[in-house]
Amino acid sequence: MNIEKEVFALWKELYPESAFGSGLKAYAGQLWSPTHTNVKRALARVAHLEKKADPVAKKFLATIRRDLLFDEPQHAPGALLSVFFTHLIVEGIDEKHLLSLAEQSLNFLGVQEDLWNKKWPVELQIFSAQECDGANSLINTIKEKCRKKETKEALTAVQKRIGVWKSKTAHVTLKRNDFTETYPILKKKSTGLGRKKIYRATVRDCYDYLETPEEIEQLAISWINKELPGFKKILLKLSKRYSCKPTVEEIDKALDTHQKVSPKKLLKIIAGIRKALRPLANAEWVRITPKYDVRVIETPDYLVPFLPTAAMQTFNSLTKKPFCLFFATADPKASPSSSLPDVAQTTIHEEYGHCVNFLNSYTGVIGKPRLLEIIGSSLDTPITEGISFFRELESLRTFDRLLHRGAHNAVERRVIREIEKYVQFDEFVEGIFFVVMQWRMVRFLRAVSDVRLNLEKQTFPEFIEWAHKKTGLSKKLIFDQTFHFQENPGYAPCYSVFGQRLREMQKEAMKKGISQKEFNTFVASIGFPARSIFEKRIRHQFRI
Repeated sequence: MNIEKEVFALWKELYPESAFGSGLKAYAGQLWSPTHTNVKRALARVAHLEKKADPVAKKFLATIRRDLLFDEPQHAPGALLSVFFTHLIVEGIDEKHLLSLAEQSLNFLGVQEDLWNKKWPVELQIFSAQECDGANSLINTIKEKCRKKETKEALTAVQKRIGVWKSKTAHVTLKRNDFTETYPILKKKSTGLGRKKIYRATVRDCYDYLETPEEIEQLAISWINKELPGFKKILLKLSKRYSCKPTVEEIDKALDTHQKVSPKKLLKIIAGIRKALRPLANAEWVRITPKYDVRVIETPDYLVPFLPTAAMQTFNSLTKKPFCLFFATADPKASPSSSLPDVAQTTIHEEYGHCVNFLNSYTGVIGKPRLLEIIGSSLDTPITEGISFFRELESLRTFDRLLHRGAHNAVERRVIREIEKYVQFDEFVEGIFFVVMQWRMVRFLRAVSDVRLNLEKQTFPEFIEWAHKKTGLSKKLIFDQTFHFQENPGYAPCYSVFGQRLREMQKEAMKKGISQKEFNTFVASIGFPARSIFEKRIRHQFRI
């Protein structure tokens, strides 16, 4: 057996729910039990495989080792939320598999009860409570659709065990799970995340950062300083249009008034926008696989705390018919897209960034990535988030050109017509410049927050106060768009760090005569090796 097959076999054994979500039906109804013996054996297998692994496999194995070593109270209920959700999406209600999962879930939680003995930071207590509530809500949804008494009783037993887990790991009371309730708790009790000793190794192994944490923080602050003057000019321009103060809060209110999107109409408006944008994206930004299959759904209630605006998830990636779900959050307690520019920015990010990236890679638009480069791991995060982050900036170039030079073909005219169903095109363009630049500030702040909070340079409330004064973004927006990222150290900087590198590399390639679409199609279609390997391939392909 070669290294590819051996690592793949280990991955399937340790992550059967991911294998099932990727389309391997034999892994339905399975959940790996992280007993101390099983974890010890798995770590030994990782060490054995690393001795003969090539660079791609070695980086992939590092993510598995780090995952096995990283224990926090939110992980167990979060894993159950994920596995039950995956089964619900992939196969609906299969009571045989659900009964199997329920029985294994009791053992899954039971073997991790040692986590109850530690006094966890308040942030991790909140994450654990949220994951428990989410898992409980999802199981309720599933249980209502089951017919067999045995299945319902087993699921009820899991819910009771989740309730005990919550009571043992989360000594906080949350009813609304929103900014107004959570932030005051953090102001009183936040003292640090307790990850200072493991943070550097975590970001290295999970995301293959080429930068140190200190460099990530310095880069993010430098990007804020560089783009903040331009952002303020946009605020001033829109304040004149809407006769309001040039503050982020006032401009947000103005857009919600003049370019408002009702939550009830959100999915309908997304449908129209994405239908118009796809031909434009395919013509100008990136070649899209003919096997493109993306399904838009409203974010379920149990996922809203984790997906405040939007997100996507892939399924059946190891089959001939992969597809993506595009979650659009409409719950006003979160941070839903509330204006037309918000909707357009979200659609561009999720679809023509993430979804194209994953589906192009799965369907072999350019060659065929290795198996270890398309099965799920944290290594795909900086790549796909960076692509999506940069795609937003590319879209501004397109909209600005359409505004000042006009539409030159049917595809471009269709985009303008779709926008003008709701608002004049020039007003929309000014609005989306604001939205994208605001999101760029948010993503830069995410990078700063990740380093400062995990290295305990600041508590979360201290960071919120600093970020609000630094950028003018509202405390609620900063909270909504940074807090839940602290569940997974290292995730938050992925957007801006690689997105900015991609911006530099594309610029170099285009100077050599490479088209934007050619560059982007290659980048979006070669899978997800570790970032250091990924960047080398880009530079080799375009000789930059």
